[in-house]
Amino acid sequence: MQPGIRLLMVDGPQTRLGQVLLAGEVADAEPGTYTELRTVPGWVLSYVIDGSGTYRHGDGRQEPIAPGTLTVVAPGELHTYGTSPGERWTELFAVVTGPLFTTLADVGILVGNGPRPQRTPLSATVFRAVFSTRRATAAEHQLLALADWLVDAGMTTASTPSDPIEEARVLLTADLQAPVNLHEVAATVGLPYDTFRRRFVTEVGQAPLAYRNGHRLRGAASLLRTSTMTVRQIARLFGFNDEYHFSRRFHAHFGVPPSEYRRAAR
Repeated sequence: MQPGIRLLMVDGPQTRLGQVLLAGEVADAEPGTYTELRTVPGWVLSYVIDGSGTYRHGDGRQEPIAPGTLTVVAPGELHTYGTSPGERWTELFAVVTGPLFTTLADVGILVGNGPRPQRTPLSATVFRAVFSTRRATAAEHQLLALADWLVDAGMTTASTPSDPIEEARVLLTADLQAPVNLHEVAATVGLPYDTFRRRFVTEVGQAPLAYRNGHRLRGAASLLRTSTMTVRQIARLFGFNDEYHFSRRFHAHFGVPPSEYRRAAR
């Protein structure tokens, strides 16, 4: 993707569940920082994939924003966030409102206000897929898929593995569609391959490829529950060129084929 700011949705359709006021992504660019504190009429969601910055709240708090951090701000709260002048980051962002997100806040899923390091990296692939259609009839599906993205993330502060393994987790899940070379991941994080695999299992609890495949399949399950995409489209979105191979892997992971999983979920 070319550097810059890309808007995925502005003033989405109003539904019984709520509305997406704004959604988009920043790719290796300045995020358009507001220097003055401001309020927004919806829930602000900002997930930083790469780069760093600072969050400031109306109560005087200042907190760092690091890669793998989800910042949540409740409606009407004075705040601002962004990079230092001239610095760049890569970010997914959305502003949402409505009873669906009020419910998520009531049950402790939406926790504001400020940055929250994530237990596992969030999927940019799923986030983009949520806004891949402009059909008004899909608006409620989009809201449910976005809520599902938040629920699956866990959205709780948690201790993270060592820096090389945390970097590897981000690399393994940054693009769930493209092939991944584990030897290249190990080299990127500065570890010999055997050491990388051993430390990843010890610190994360899964082998690297199993960890990545779990993300792919959970993302696929999320879209099966909440989107109108076909099984073939979902399989290709997560890098399965063969729909039948995807179905076998999905069945092994969830105990039912994708089509049956979708029927049961609905």
